[in-house]
Amino acid sequence: MANTKDTLLIVQATGALDETKNAAGRTVTTAEITKYGLAGETSASALATAEGYTPDLYVAAVQGTMTVDTTGVAAGEELFVTIIDVTNGRRQFPRKTFRGVDSTALTDAINTAELEVGDGKAYGASDSSGTITITFPANVIAKIAANEDAVVADGTGVEFNKGLTNAQAIEFAGNKVTKAGRTNRVGFPVIEPNVIQTLGVSATANYDVLTKQIVSDVKFDKNVGASYQDVENVTIIIIDGATLSDT
Repeated sequence: MANTKDTLLIVQATGALDETKNAAGRTVTTAEITKYGLAGETSASALATAEGYTPDLYVAAVQGTMTVDTTGVAAGEELFVTIIDVTNGRRQFPRKTFRGVDSTALTDAINTAELEVGDGKAYGASDSSGTITITFPANVIAKIAANEDAVVADGTGVEFNKGLTNAQAIEFAGNKVTKAGRTNRVGFPVIEPNVIQTLGVSATANYDVLTKQIVSDVKFDKNVGASYQDVENVTIIIIDGATLSDT
């Protein structure tokens, strides 16, 4: 039997390890600084190495590309390209068909377009002598269909970002707030903590992520006659490239 606890620690924008906050917005104590090894390190990678954390250091996503060679399509035939977002592996995928009288018009139709209005995932497109290069949004895997006589080819392979983008970090910290004691049993409005002001998450920076599981010695609960261990899953998020210090 084990008692499991999830802990999120957020290093402040200053990089001061002794100003790190938890998911409730409380600055960590001296005892916690010692427990989690938050003293004397100068970088996320150094902290990970010294204290046995598994690092997931931020690396920007590599956007995928595909090309559509339209030069083989019969003159006068309307050109089309259907883009299908298969990132999530669902049965119903976001898709959209773009049309144009020639490669220039088709390129203009695709460039900066979204498959679903307002999703923030804009595709790029450029035309070179009838061959259209389509660039996917970051962290998106897409498939493409086109005219029968067009030639579709893979370009740059997709690589998802490592660590957390700024948007991912804000969402991640916001989700962790639900584990910091927030309840609403009587129907009154719940005021959500501002993860930027309350938790100290940067509004612009990307984040490195460090994780570690801390397992206690075996304990014995005499009330139930069973042994158990405390298991704590610790996550630390640190602005990518930050210089860490003790203030």
